[in-house]
Amino acid sequence: MGILDFLIEIYYEIGTYAPIIQVAVASIIFSVIITISMFIYLSVIRYKHQKNINKKNQIRPQIEKLFKDILFGDTIYHEDEIYTEYTKIVGKLSARKIKLAIDVLLELKFNSPEKSRRYQSIVDALRFETYLEKKLDFSRGSTKMKTLQKLQQLDLKSLDSKVLNYAYSKNKELRREARYSHLQLSENDPYRFLDEIKGELTYWDEINLLKFLKIHNEKNELSNLGKWINYSENDSLTVFLIKAAGLFEQIDTKEIINKKTKSKNIAVRTEAYKTLGKLKASEFEPKLIERFFSEKEECQLAIVNSIGLMNTGNAVSFLKKAYLEAKSISLKKEIALVSFTYKSNYNLFEDLKATQNGFDRTIFNHIETQLIKFK
Repeated sequence: MGILDFLIEIYYEIGTYAPIIQVAVASIIFSVIITISMFIYLSVIRYKHQKNINKKNQIRPQIEKLFKDILFGDTIYHEDEIYTEYTKIVGKLSARKIKLAIDVLLELKFNSPEKSRRYQSIVDALRFETYLEKKLDFSRGSTKMKTLQKLQQLDLKSLDSKVLNYAYSKNKELRREARYSHLQLSENDPYRFLDEIKGELTYWDEINLLKFLKIHNEKNELSNLGKWINYSENDSLTVFLIKAAGLFEQIDTKEIINKKTKSKNIAVRTEAYKTLGKLKASEFEPKLIERFFSEKEECQLAIVNSIGLMNTGNAVSFLKKAYLEAKSISLKKEIALVSFTYKSNYNLFEDLKATQNGFDRTIFNHIETQLIKFK
């Protein structure tokens, strides 16, 4: 009996069953067919995906070799030559092959010990801008964010106007990423969104902002941060900007930072005190000494640290008095540490050490020989 006859017999056999059993059998058969179909479909998808990965792995070394020759070799490639050489390796240019080129280029840009000024020639030849612009226009939120990050990494300033469209997006994450991108890519007013940062900055926010400020600083394009320090109503942002002003040694901001030592927010005051020391703003040392005894401990620690960084030699009496009146171990340790390297004709460190005993003496011994542990 053939298979067709067998199936016909099964069909008529099922027709003799009760309706509820017929429904159950039909459901089982339908489920089995769907399961087998899905299994076949997923197997085909997996096969194609693995085939693409294998092909990528085969051609990636060739692409790397080509890009290294373009970026670091002696031969100067024109755009049409780059396009021709690349398509010889990958075939007709498509979105997937442009994405592969971007990945390889970024890997070389950030991982290679050598640096080049020819990255843009590859970007232009392989139409990265057109590809990324379409990604921004026709993709979902998460893909848009990844595309914005690619724009930052490739430093595609020509797409800044496109980025601005997303700087007011209702999607909070997309809006934030677009503003970070604008900060790096804009050549006109990169800091326009600093005033609009709301809420507490996360560590990730600070890392991103610092990365872009560092890029501007390396290009000698970093604006004076005093304007935003002075007018920002976001205390978290103000603390970050004060810290950045110290890091980038923006001497012109010290007057504004000194005003922030009167802020009602203790975090702002603390960072302002620290940064005055980093900027070696010794003209404010008398004011710091004057405020020390009325400040909270966090600010007192920052003031002592700043006086140590200024290292004028004029604060010996203050440091001695501050140590003798200190109530906490942390403050005593900070003052002792500063006195150890403080330059003056009077050896404050030895004078304080001679009058100490017990744990307080251990503080001084530890500073002199840091292998000694506190007990």
